[in-house]
This record gives sequence, structure tokens and C-alpha cells, in this order.
Amino acid sequence: MNPKKTQTSPKQVYLPVRQAFHVRTRLIDIQEGDSFTALLNEQEARDHGINSMDKISLIYEGEEIVVDADLSHSYIKRGEVGILKDVVQKYKIEAGKMVAVAFTSNSSLSVEALKKALKGVKLNEKETFSIMKDIATNRFTDTLTTYYSALGFFYPATDHELYIMAKAMAQTGEMLHFPGVVADKHCMGGVPGNETTMIMIPLLTSLGIKMPKTFSKAITTPAATGECVSVLMDISFSKKQIEELVRKHNTCLVWGGGLDLAPADEKLIKAAYPLSMQSYSRTIVSIMAKKYAMGINHSLIDIPMGPTAKVPDMKTANKLKKQFIYVGQKLGMKVHVEITDAIEPIGAGIGAILQVREVLRVLQQHELRPMDLQNKALFLAARIIELVGMAKGKAADELALKTLKSGKAWGKMQEIIKAQHGNPNIKSEQLELAKIKKEIKAEKDGRVKSIDMKVLNVVARTLGAPIDLKAGLYLRKKTGDAVKKGDIIYVLYASEEPKIKMAIEYLDQKKMYEIR
Repeated sequence: MNPKKTQTSPKQVYLPVRQAFHVRTRLIDIQEGDSFTALLNEQEARDHGINSMDKISLIYEGEEIVVDADLSHSYIKRGEVGILKDVVQKYKIEAGKMVAVAFTSNSSLSVEALKKALKGVKLNEKETFSIMKDIATNRFTDTLTTYYSALGFFYPATDHELYIMAKAMAQTGEMLHFPGVVADKHCMGGVPGNETTMIMIPLLTSLGIKMPKTFSKAITTPAATGECVSVLMDISFSKKQIEELVRKHNTCLVWGGGLDLAPADEKLIKAAYPLSMQSYSRTIVSIMAKKYAMGINHSLIDIPMGPTAKVPDMKTANKLKKQFIYVGQKLGMKVHVEITDAIEPIGAGIGAILQVREVLRVLQQHELRPMDLQNKALFLAARIIELVGMAKGKAADELALKTLKSGKAWGKMQEIIKAQHGNPNIKSEQLELAKIKKEIKAEKDGRVKSIDMKVLNVVARTLGAPIDLKAGLYLRKKTGDAVKKGDIIYVLYASEEPKIKMAIEYLDQKKMYEIR
């Protein structure tokens, strides 16, 4: 059937034909990151009313896959669809298979719901679910997803709305269930360094506490747990593999974006990444949705609070604490929230490999281990020991310390690394940093009064973190330390010279260290 044409200008516009057409898959060795794209022959696409960046459905072995259409005049022939590597890996698509292709769109309910939300109208559960579903299945364009991501800055959600959003975000993806007590720890972030999770998980699971751990990628910090874990082991596993890891080892350390756990979350994170900003509402929803999807029933939330942290004051921290507890309880969890000091970075390494080096030093009880990182990890580990009823007060603190000092926690970490295809005998000295470094020296005598963590985060990202795992900073001096003129106060690491130069130019305008 020939498509009907209408002449609105010298350029011909094809009215869309909604019927599916069939083509064979051709695998394209190009990876776009988090984007899902398929290439169609330009003329064939236009014959069916499909334009560049339209949303199209691919029906592959009975499963609908929604992708962005891109068009090629000659690279892709009629009867072919080019499938980019990201889509191939996620959906296990094979070359030469027949797929049905059809124009698709988001549901009218989700678009109308988004319009209402942009006007400040509260959404019901059905409307919220429709938006989360269309984001999760890639029906929302990047623009619509960004609009939804930004809503929390203009219209703060009620506690009940947070619960509805978290529930919808989880239920539009995979849901995992484990028997018995299932615990988790999550930090709101915003503090550079602070990689307590990789110390706590082996420590606590060595005591028999079940802790399946998923994580997202960094938004506001130079490296989150996801980037750090990937330094030592694989982080992408299927639902079946995760269940097996937890059955055998009481834990896993895996990237949630590689699954369909709260799938809308990864797309909302992608929308927030360019500005390194995420509203408090979105942060709560993101954290609690993933806990719910992972079957967590005992959750410890760490809210770092400080003048240059993500949470600047006690009033905000207490409000967030109340919201976390409300949402968690509605989702069937026992929740404990700790508000911790965030006046400076935790540890001295900032950036994935620099942070992992310090994690290994704490677990291996290396003489150069950062004691602030060790102490915070032990404090939070003891709170989970209390939360699950294993010990109380001083006894919980003593049990955490004993487990670390005895080597039991490191032994468990070696077990986890081996199970996730890493080198269990890795030493901190074996980790390779970025080759280009620049030492920054004090210009006067004095004492470090403060470190601006927001400036530090920008510097680290300018150097290439979190994408470049080798990039970052090493802080030779921390708050309260005495310095003399000419002392090295921190070291910059980058893989390219221009990034060092850009970081220094930024530091010429912004003060990261206050020395008096």
C-alpha cells in the first residue's frame, strides 16, 4: 500500500501509517551509553511515517522493545534494521532475525498527567504509574523525562506522593524477593570519598546478615559505589545470577541499571546528570524504590549534613528523615536514619580508583588506611547490627570492630570479588591512577579552616571523574591540619593535560581550601 502524501510546503510530509513492517536485524558495533537506538533505511522509514528520533517498537521474539529511530540513506538497506550495541546487550538480540517495526508513542494518560503535574496539580496513583511506565519502557522522550525529573524543584511532593512514586517506580520493573531479614544501607550522597558501603557489606554479610546491594551511577559526587565496585569486579548480572549470588554469599554488589529494577530511575538519573542536580523528592523516590524492588525489609539511611553538602542544615535533614521513615514503612520496611556530620570529605582519595585504594587499605588494615573512613563505616555497620537485632549499643560497636580487625571482613570481600569475576588477591598498591598529575601547594602558612565540597566535586568532574575511573584528587591536608607555605595540600590526577589545565583555571576562580 502506498502511503498517503500531503503537500504542506515544497518538502513532502508523509502521514504516519501505524501498521508494522518486517525487517531483518543487523548488529551495529556502536555503543551510545544509555540511549537505545535502531537504524532504519531512510526511504523505508518515511514510507511508514517514521522520522528521525521518533519512538518505534521492535517486536523481537514476542517482546516489545521501544527505541529511538535514526535514519540512514545508504548504510542500512531496505529490509534491514541496524541494532546498536546497547540494545543488543540488554535484549540479547541476534543477527539475521526477523522483527516487526511499528511507529509507537507514549500513552495519552501519561502525557496529560505530566501536563497536570507541570501546572502543580497533584497526580493520583494511576497517573503516576502511567508516567513511570512510559519512562521505564522508553516511550517518553528525553525532553519529557527531563521535565518530569525537574518537577521536584518547583513542586515539592507530599509524603504520600513520594510513597506512590517509589511504589510505581519499583512495580514498573523487576521485583526480587528473599526470605528472612534482608538489610541494606544507603547514603544520600553529596560527600566526596565516603565509600563506606564497600567496607560495610563484607563486614556485615560475614556475620550472616543478608544484604543484596544494588547501586546507581554517580550524579552529584566524583564516584559512587557503582564506579568504585566496577574497579574490582563485574557489576552487571541478571536477576537469576543475583539470586544465586545472594543464595551462596548472602550478598551481591551489582548495578541496578543492568537489570529492570526500578528502570525509570536510570533514565531520571541520566536527565539529572548534566547539571549534577537531583531534587530531594527524586532522591528519596530513587533510593526507596530500589530498596522495595530488591526485597529489602531493614534499611539504614545515612544523611550527611553540612554547609557544603547536599543537605546543608538540620531542619532539612530532619524533614528528609521523616520522609524516608514514612515511605519505608508504607513499603513494608523497618527504617533507621542517621544524620551524620559532613563538614569535609571522608577519606583522602576522591575518584573511583583513589577511593577503592582506601577501601582496600581499611579492609586489609593497611598502615596508611584513612581512620575517618574506617570509623564511619564501623559506626554505620554497628547501627545495622542493632537494626536487625543481632546486638545493641556498645556490644554492636565492639562486634563491628572485631570483625574488621580479625580479617573476617576482608576474607568475605575476597569471596565476593571472586564470585563476581575479579581478582581476590588485589592489593591497594596495584591500582593504577591517571598518568598526569599536578601537585597544588599552599601559598601561605596557616591551618586548614574548611574544604568546600561543592567546589571539590566540580574539580573532580573537570578532571574526568566519574567516567574516568583513574581521575580525581588526593587530599594531603584535611580540616584542622597545619600547613606551611610550599606544602602540598592536594594532588590532581587526569588522563589528559587539558583537563588538568581546566581544573586549575576553575580553581583560580573558586576557593576549595580556606587556610588561615
